Amino acid sequence: MAALGHLPEEVMIEILSRLPLESLLRFKTVRKSWYALINDPNFATKCFCNSLHQQKHILLKRFVTKNSGNQQNVFSFLKFSLPFDGSVLVYDLDLPFDEDFRYFEIRGHSHGLLCLTDLRKDIFLCNPATREFQKLPRSILLTEPLDEFIRITSFTNAVGFGYDSKSRDFKVVRVVDFVELPCYFHPSRVEVYDLSKDKWREIQTPDRWSGIQTPICGKVFGTPCFEMYHEGTYYWWANAKIEGRAEIIQSFDMSEEVFRPIPMPKSLKGKCEAYRSMGVLNGSIVLFHYPWNGNGREFDLWGMENDESGGVSWSKLLTIGPLYGIEKPLVFVGSHELLMEANGGQVILYNTRTQQFRKLPIKGHERFHATVFVESLVSVKGGNNLTYEF
Repeated sequence: MAALGHLPEEVMIEILSRLPLESLLRFKTVRKSWYALINDPNFATKCFCNSLHQQKHILLKRFVTKNSGNQQNVFSFLKFSLPFDGSVLVYDLDLPFDEDFRYFEIRGHSHGLLCLTDLRKDIFLCNPATREFQKLPRSILLTEPLDEFIRITSFTNAVGFGYDSKSRDFKVVRVVDFVELPCYFHPSRVEVYDLSKDKWREIQTPDRWSGIQTPICGKVFGTPCFEMYHEGTYYWWANAKIEGRAEIIQSFDMSEEVFRPIPMPKSLKGKCEAYRSMGVLNGSIVLFHYPWNGNGREFDLWGMENDESGGVSWSKLLTIGPLYGIEKPLVFVGSHELLMEANGGQVILYNTRTQQFRKLPIKGHERFHATVFVESLVSVKGGNNLTYEF
């Protein structure tokens, strides 16, 4: 029998692509040819598209206080079967970060990659499976105050990450706002980072209402539980620049590099004392709407559909609750199973059909964020014009 290293290359690729991700990471050290193969973007794409590697987990970010009293973000994988039988595997990720990540939030995930940022200046791309991470180059738009007489400062609330299927590249978009103290706001500007080129570039399109060269359509709220990437588009909760500063969902198409406003359901207009958050249910976008506080909260769930005219319509799918001791929804992990945050930093799995919930053996406090996640070999190292075709 021929040794594995002497098999035809196409046969060896087929065999290796069927191995678990953990085994492939170990095999990178066996021989130089395997190292080169496993690092090849084409091989990473083949592995990701292989049904054997499509096992989905829940990636949970939580804020915890260690025994030493230090506070930090912890990223954990949750693995359990559906329907839920009461057993769950939880393991924390040992990410090799030297920076203080207490205030970093997830700003999108795609094909096994995460985008993390503190919304000040630093953005990181990370592959939790390979423990590989990269700090993005310095912004070309964020500035420091010029001097004590011309006090212009810049900041951002809008950062998003996703995959462009046309260019076969990963992108990060950042909206930068400028204010000249004490309170004069300059037009916002937008920069896009291309992973294959490892650099930022500015994008500009005419604003048809104001004539100002800015591509955005609203001012984004700082609400990490709302933001989401889904199938080539990133979404934020924002105030529209027109229509009396109405609430909108501001979207960014990663391929077309265009911002578009999506109206909220009409019945939600004027209901300020409530939270909104987004999710995905059975492949479609949904919107949660629920009160800030109080016992016996009800969570209205709205489904988004594209109508024949190219616009968006909403339909109310169901009302969950009233539920007691529940803070907010996190992520759907099945057609009826919803991961939620409860009082005291507890995480529960709620079944919308049976209306039963089960506590999971994991706790934290503040800034919970959960997403469905698939592991991959995709690299976060930019440059060299590498592309991935999924």
